[in-house]
Amino acid sequence: MKKGVSAMNTKSKIYVLILIWVAVLIQLFVNSSVNREKKLVEQAMSTGVENLTESSVKAYGFYDNEKYSTATKENMAKRLADKLGITSDYDITHRQDGANETTVLTKKGKMADTVIKVITLGGADENGSDTFENYIMVQIDLKNGVGSVIYDYKELLVDMYDDLGMDANTNIYMCSQIKGELTDSEKNEQIESFLNELDAKQVQRDSFDNVVCVYGYSPNIDEFVYQGANRVNVNIAFSYDSVDDVTYVHRAIPFVDRSF
Repeated sequence: MKKGVSAMNTKSKIYVLILIWVAVLIQLFVNSSVNREKKLVEQAMSTGVENLTESSVKAYGFYDNEKYSTATKENMAKRLADKLGITSDYDITHRQDGANETTVLTKKGKMADTVIKVITLGGADENGSDTFENYIMVQIDLKNGVGSVIYDYKELLVDMYDDLGMDANTNIYMCSQIKGELTDSEKNEQIESFLNELDAKQVQRDSFDNVVCVYGYSPNIDEFVYQGANRVNVNIAFSYDSVDDVTYVHRAIPFVDRSF
């Protein structure tokens, strides 16, 4: 009887050890995947920084369906700012558009400008009762450098949203400028380089007026959006300003979320 118990205990210990090793291997795989994504993004976002005009990281997501007072939303914005190390010298404004309300905290900093928005979309259900959807958006506009810095800010925002129990949708964007109008060959060279740096394949290419916009997909970047029926998570675009004779190169992950 004792031998049977001993054999069972041995099997249980082996089973526990297997589970531990599986958990370790899964964590190593996750860490490796995250590190690879970070390395690829840092590489792609370090090109053209000598002529950088703009760089930013943004996170946004659904919070809950509760009704909050303006004072409560202001306190929420302040708590979020505190998580980012912003404790003073910020401005708070409140906007209302019909049933929709937005509380905005703005901080102008030496290294970056930060905007935190607590957004409430009001509506009504089929019974005519009031409904509310609350969203949180944070945008950090960097003033010095991109590369590893911009990805570090992304990780900071993702961790902050995780602490709130939220899934963060993120967007990384940078814009650099080149004097003169690029030829098609020069644009294609930069497109190929950008996609290669991110281990991505081209999904769609659009051209209109003085703009060329290319969407791609990389299996090494977790986040993606849909462009039609296709997944995309890397985006490069070129816009030409004939007045200043400057070509602007827009790079983004997963997509350029502004007009140009």
